[in-house]
Amino acid sequence: MVPSKYTELLRGVRINSVSSRAEYELGAVSSISTDTRSLKKGDLFVAIPGDRFDGHRFIRAAAEKGVKAVLFNTAQNAPVRMHVKKYPAVLFIGVGDTRKAFGSIARNYSERFSVSKIVITGSAGKTMTRALIQSVFSQRYKTLASIESYNNDIGVPKTLLCLDQNTDVLVQEIGTNHPGEIEYLAGLVRAQNALITNIGPAHVGFFGSEEAIAREKKAALWAIPSGGTAFLNADDRFFDFLRDGLANRKVSVKTFGLTCGDVHPERVIETGIDKTKFVLLGQTIAAPVLGSHGIVNAAAAALVGLHFGLSAGEIRAGLESPVMERGRGSVFKKKGVTVIDESYNANPLSVSAALEYVGKISVAGRKAFVFGDMLELGDESERYHRALAEQVLKNGIDVLYTYGRFAGMTGESLTTSGRLRVLRFEDMGELITELKGDTSEGDLILVKGSRAMRLDRVVQALAGG
Repeated sequence: MVPSKYTELLRGVRINSVSSRAEYELGAVSSISTDTRSLKKGDLFVAIPGDRFDGHRFIRAAAEKGVKAVLFNTAQNAPVRMHVKKYPAVLFIGVGDTRKAFGSIARNYSERFSVSKIVITGSAGKTMTRALIQSVFSQRYKTLASIESYNNDIGVPKTLLCLDQNTDVLVQEIGTNHPGEIEYLAGLVRAQNALITNIGPAHVGFFGSEEAIAREKKAALWAIPSGGTAFLNADDRFFDFLRDGLANRKVSVKTFGLTCGDVHPERVIETGIDKTKFVLLGQTIAAPVLGSHGIVNAAAAALVGLHFGLSAGEIRAGLESPVMERGRGSVFKKKGVTVIDESYNANPLSVSAALEYVGKISVAGRKAFVFGDMLELGDESERYHRALAEQVLKNGIDVLYTYGRFAGMTGESLTTSGRLRVLRFEDMGELITELKGDTSEGDLILVKGSRAMRLDRVVQALAGG
């Protein structure tokens, strides 16, 4: 972050109180933090209330670390007043909503720079597509991309605040689990381009239907200005809905897919454990992506690369060298056992895709699936979990380990099949003990569940031996 005046950062935000008018009018800051664990001396600390922690409880710790200023909710005026008296060197700025003010700060800051921007959203594959596009762009451009899954109303501003005068391109992932979030986040980024990977029942419990999810995702397209570009999955069943109305707003549409689109693979050569080989743009590419859904993500990244003027050779180099994140399809081997770590998240679309990928792989031993609950599916939870039983059978899983109430329903639907072993667990320690004792050289283990199920503990146990 480059030094910026408080008045510039908070432009458009109603300021309810300041402890020093002169300092607020003349002062500047070069770093902003919402977390006292990573806070540095001289920062502006933004106290944000959350579900588990309220940043206002850490104002004292921030002041003790030497922050330059604190942004707080004026609803907390009484307790903050004690800090104002005790730390006169700290500028205290009171606003009605620090969460929204943080977004405004990031938007105002980002508008200082002339940067090409693209936002990425969708029900599955957002993070992998973002990583692939980032890798492709990095072959030629100074690229800033959202860190890990910084895709919510706190993460997106954090990424925007990392922009500087050397940045050529911003690749920003945006996500949602409640109506209205995509519109808000897209409004913060103000990108000229947007990409939607697909539409599926992720977080359907908060939206009620896939149609409602499609409407929410389309908000990213409505935020594109005239002359911008939408990148859409031509194979997705909501393609026509997403495309509708864009031409009237002079937003061009470019398409990718597995079987059709402006960019799609000419041929799939081989689906391997840690790489998939395919032909795209006339180039034979060996990319660290998982099966068909990974190829679609690669096609999306290639399409974006072409739009930004990169050569087929640069695109191939980018697709073959993305930085893979833990829990997002990374693969490792331990004592002859291959583990596919998909522990970060899960929804019906992504679980089906992961199972399809595993079904295409040949292994010397058995195929095991450690499956944790898919959360935020609301009243449809049981139906979606039981429906996955068919995918488990179809793709050759030999042993199913379920963790959680709903994943257990998938197991219940398979117990009478006689075609695989089903083991149900409610205790993580028991699951890990059984899994480690039951695994042999040559086996493959897929680990996938919603983040709150903490299946990363299974992965860590397997990695540790």
